[in-house]
Amino acid sequence: MEDIQILSSISTKASLIAKFEVLMKMAEYDFNISIEFANGDNSYWIPTPFEEIEDIGHIGIIDIGDDQSDFEKLISLVHEIGHVIYSDKNKFKEHRRIPLFEESLAWHLGYDYALSCGIEIDSKEYAQRVEIALRLYSKELK
Repeated sequence: MEDIQILSSISTKASLIAKFEVLMKMAEYDFNISIEFANGDNSYWIPTPFEEIEDIGHIGIIDIGDDQSDFEKLISLVHEIGHVIYSDKNKFKEHRRIPLFEESLAWHLGYDYALSCGIEIDSKEYAQRVEIALRLYSKELK
């Protein structure tokens, strides 16, 4: 645990990569997911269909766009982990889907999970990115 606390106090490029790697390993273990890199600048969560989980061995995949900056990769991972947490807690509530709410909640849940793992992210910069993303989601929904 001391290693994680040391990581959270460093703010260099190397620490962003280290934070990403620690968070990735913890999330893969905690949620039985696979985290991979994908071409481009888009990141997303792909749940495994229930009937395929036993064959595949994980409940889903988070793809992280490899054309993002190190900070963007980290916050994308945090956000997609939020989707994993939200989808796990809401498996039987598909009829209640409100996309903007889900996106907002994913940002919050992922950030809380990162903090619980000892991964600190500049809250001001994170909040700015969240606001930008939520504005984009809102425009897409109209």
